[in-house]
Amino acid sequence: MINTGKFTTLNQTAQIAGVMPSDNNIEFIGVRKTKEVLWLQNGTNHYFSDLPLQYFQLLKSAYLKDHKAIRFLSSITECLKRQIELYTYYMYGDVDTTPDISEGRLSPSENFRDTKNCPSLLWNSKNINIATHVLTPRQLVIVDLIGKDLPDKAIAATLGISHKTLDFHKCNLYKAVGVNTKTALLKMSIQYKVISFSC
Repeated sequence: MINTGKFTTLNQTAQIAGVMPSDNNIEFIGVRKTKEVLWLQNGTNHYFSDLPLQYFQLLKSAYLKDHKAIRFLSSITECLKRQIELYTYYMYGDVDTTPDISEGRLSPSENFRDTKNCPSLLWNSKNINIATHVLTPRQLVIVDLIGKDLPDKAIAATLGISHKTLDFHKCNLYKAVGVNTKTALLKMSIQYKVISFSC
């Protein structure tokens, strides 16, 4: 056997929360077709109805503090348990590497949107972020339009503003997220799952 002295190092890939048998964190998974929620913990997936009471209470408490979410979801169903499942779907429906419940604490909402104009965007507890910057509704629309690869002239026309006003908004957005170009903004938007190709 000849030893060439070369070795391969493997890049450590971030793991989906709850996938490993020793991972006690919880990751919620939204099923888009039915808007049902599954959850992962210790390498096993479960139905929402099997969620332990202490975790269900965390979600219930968060839901009952958000009057806009209550107004919307109670118009869909009278069943409180289903409202809380829908709330969980809209807040945590994406699979990612950040646990949705860790050490008994509920994480902030994910950058998950069921559709571009997801109803959860109007709720008090839902934020869409790029890094630490919470996007305003106007900034989110600008990001979405940039994601469609529209030229600035078309973006300004869609928003009903002048090109100069759009440049002002873009400059503020770039500064807030720490980029200098539309391409860099688009890359960060994809990285932080602000732009999704599924909705």
